[in-house]
Amino acid sequence: MDRATVRALKRALGCETFAELKTSSRRFQCGEFDAATYHAYAGAVLDGRPDLVRSLYDSLPDERLRDACLAMHATSSGGGFVDARGDGGGSGSGSARGGSTATSTATTATATRASTSAEVLAPGLVCLRRALDLDAQAWLADVAFDVGESKASDGDDDAAAAETRQGFYDAIPGENPGEASVLRLNQGTRGRVVLPMDAFPSRLREIVLECVRAAQAADSKRNVPDMRPTTALVNFYKEGARFKWHRDSEDPEVARVDAGPPIVSFTVGLSADFAYKRRFEDETHDVVRLNSGDVLLFGGPARMIVHSVTRVVPRTMPPMLRGRMLHGRLNVTVRDIGRGVIDASKFPAYRVTYGGVDSSDHV
Repeated sequence: MDRATVRALKRALGCETFAELKTSSRRFQCGEFDAATYHAYAGAVLDGRPDLVRSLYDSLPDERLRDACLAMHATSSGGGFVDARGDGGGSGSGSARGGSTATSTATTATATRASTSAEVLAPGLVCLRRALDLDAQAWLADVAFDVGESKASDGDDDAAAAETRQGFYDAIPGENPGEASVLRLNQGTRGRVVLPMDAFPSRLREIVLECVRAAQAADSKRNVPDMRPTTALVNFYKEGARFKWHRDSEDPEVARVDAGPPIVSFTVGLSADFAYKRRFEDETHDVVRLNSGDVLLFGGPARMIVHSVTRVVPRTMPPMLRGRMLHGRLNVTVRDIGRGVIDASKFPAYRVTYGGVDSSDHV
């Protein structure tokens, strides 16, 4: 990039955003995302300055990448956002109906200020690809395992349970006197903890709200309502684990009108296949693969989708996370339960009551 272009970009963006642009340009040239995603990012950052977008593309050393970006720039309106089918990092596993799920791709600076593509899978159902970079993934894993490997979850006042529970695990007494206890995941191939948001650093809440704004920009605010993060459900899946078909708890008054605030679900570690459909009795369903760093949101008309984890995929752990977390898939799901109250006595089952009545849907 020549000095004149550098000076012009720094004047237009400021030093911090210019540094982020340089990082995204380097990632693009290393093949971390495609030209359509990079073009959408550049158009968003340099909105209203097509001359600088053109200068940025002219500075790309790879002729193939340069030509691809310049071609999109020539056909877009003012060099801004374009719609394109994102590659999702090699993610989608295809629809169970045999067709591909229509997606739209937009780009925003979310969470860690990385370039993120947004796939709108259905109204209110949005997947933010690569919303967390590797550093943020490692941070979330550290935080989640710190709370997940603590003693009994907050709010549990059963002293006997607290002595035999260690976060994701139940301590199973040895068969013979004097034998050490054995730790087992508290839900078979999964372990979980349920925590209030204040058990986590405030950074998680900030990331959640940034992801909600990104999903609203990709879909619409009506389809993805605002939310107030109140609780976090942290699941740790072993390789090959599955999770049954279910719907997540919601206030019946909200669920009836398809207006529920979105659930924000983070994947770190191994990839997983997330299957979803409208009703339990539907014979077909769609599947989206969630990779480490992806964030899935479903709210509004998609809030009460029936869904399951049909597979945790072997050999998909990002190399940087090896040794930073146990081998498996970490899923941090942040919710707004409104007037609901978590029934801690049912742990590790996740039960929320509304007005003293259990929600009919639960995990």
